Amino acid sequence: MKKDLSDIIEEIVQDMDNTITGVWNSVELRTDVCKTKWIRKGKKVFDSVGNEYTITDFEVDSWIKYEPAPPDVLPLEGTIYLEEPYFMTGTKMSANMEWTKEGNDLTQKTPIVWYLDFIRFREFGRDSAIDFESDVRIFFLDETNVRQFYTKDHRQEVVRPMTELLEEFISTVRKNRNFKRIDDFEILTFTRFGTEREQGYFENILDANLSGVELRVTLVKYKENCTC
Repeated sequence: MKKDLSDIIEEIVQDMDNTITGVWNSVELRTDVCKTKWIRKGKKVFDSVGNEYTITDFEVDSWIKYEPAPPDVLPLEGTIYLEEPYFMTGTKMSANMEWTKEGNDLTQKTPIVWYLDFIRFREFGRDSAIDFESDVRIFFLDETNVRQFYTKDHRQEVVRPMTELLEEFISTVRKNRNFKRIDDFEILTFTRFGTEREQGYFENILDANLSGVELRVTLVKYKENCTC
């Protein structure tokens, strides 16, 4: 393997499609969309020239509303850009150090894709078309309101959009022919990251209130330009 596995996973994250398409609905005064992906209330989206909008309300995979809103600005339509996830890698200690160095503004560091250093890794010989196989654990996290949210709120407001982010990761891998198609994977959800004590969960590694999901999957990469 020429590249570090964390670099390979970061490249997958960077290749994820953070766009949706919208059509302005002048009757309902909203932008109709087919997908909302990991959109959340209070989060930012951007139009094709970089204008910033704050989501005020939305219906999953149906429509979004935002501020500033028409007639103060042009309607948000066409290609709409969601905030790209913040990628982290490493152990519990190193991830927390990196998180702290980036400052206190959660909006600049969420949503998070955190790759825990590989649990199992296997390389293959020169006669194999496979480069490596690894069992990986990746967390998809976003901020949550621990004082006002009930369990149902955590799941609807954070777990659902983070599941969408996870599924975009899986979709990106499936589109990349350098990887074996992923058909089986495991999703673990938690209402507040760091509070559940079941086997396999971590204590809170970051100085923030977070919710989300964990992906456990076996990632298999083929050798590039292999003539075997």
